[in-house]
Amino acid sequence: MLFRRITILLLLSFVIISCAGKKPVYKVDQYVWPKESADPKLKAVRVITNSNEFPGKSGGKNAILKELVGDVNVNWIDIKAIRLATNGEGKVYIAVPAKSEIQLVDFVNKRIKNIRFSSIKPSAVAVKGKRIFIGDRAGGRVMEITEDKNVKWSYGRKVDEKAFEKMKNDNETKVDNLYKRISDVFVKGDKLYVTDELFGRIDILSLDGKYIKSIYGVPAPNSIYVGDNGKIYVLSKFVGKLFVYDKNGNFIKDMLTPGTNIWALNFPNGLGMDSDDHIFIIDIATNGLKIYDKEGTFLYYLGVEKESVYLGGFNNPKDVIVDNKDRVYILDSYNRRLVILQSLTEKYKNGRRDMTVKEPMLRW
Repeated sequence: MLFRRITILLLLSFVIISCAGKKPVYKVDQYVWPKESADPKLKAVRVITNSNEFPGKSGGKNAILKELVGDVNVNWIDIKAIRLATNGEGKVYIAVPAKSEIQLVDFVNKRIKNIRFSSIKPSAVAVKGKRIFIGDRAGGRVMEITEDKNVKWSYGRKVDEKAFEKMKNDNETKVDNLYKRISDVFVKGDKLYVTDELFGRIDILSLDGKYIKSIYGVPAPNSIYVGDNGKIYVLSKFVGKLFVYDKNGNFIKDMLTPGTNIWALNFPNGLGMDSDDHIFIIDIATNGLKIYDKEGTFLYYLGVEKESVYLGGFNNPKDVIVDNKDRVYILDSYNRRLVILQSLTEKYKNGRRDMTVKEPMLRW
């Protein structure tokens, strides 16, 4: 009897020691929003962040966050960053006009880089393949640059305050090649779209900097997206609405509603769309990502309506973009991090059958 008791105690001790020494396994795929059967669903993919983010706890949500952060865990992304773009192949470019730089996150080569300028203040950035296009707040120019800081072409010039006020008083704001505040740039096909928030204008250029046409009378355009059908979507953070134009620049309609409700636009600043035509909008005032269908029906809010350091929450987020694989990139500025989510669209579900290892850090 004594021998049997000793044997049982030894077995129990072995099991307890084994369980205590075994690390828990956290599956990123389990971190999906929303939990109910709503559409769309978002899956946590990646967080590039600063190393001071996590409190000292070791389990639960913090362990999942640490697993998401992986081997890039640096106090690096600038708190004053305002815009981002990606080539969809593992490179993300972040515009920081206050520091006169573009920050580069290269997931494929697992490196980060600061592209610093002396007189250029990049306020917006767009990418196509290896080509980088920026809006320069200092000089009021649109330009194509390289990662080595070479300027391939430049278009436009900045109008000074006195001349701008005179133009407004004389109602002469329908001008070409003058900029006051470039707020966004966007590449679609062989065209570059440029928004000027104060002139209320969208310029359309060729990718070698040749002027094509302008759309005038756009209410304070802040962020722009152009769909595969040629429709132009323009977000205005000061008006709190989304304006839609056809490919020729004719006004179609305005969408969404300004307000302080969770489904309304309080101070929106970033715009993107996935292949299922979900509209993603970053709202600074409510510290969250708001998602609508293509008709403007509110679907989902990701955030906690206040500053939050945890995944699923944000602190003064500034921009959102969606790449060609329906990955959603959020510039969570005051948390000094880049959050990457996966929109679980039909394109994504079908694409998983052809997974590659070319972008290991993006987990697709």
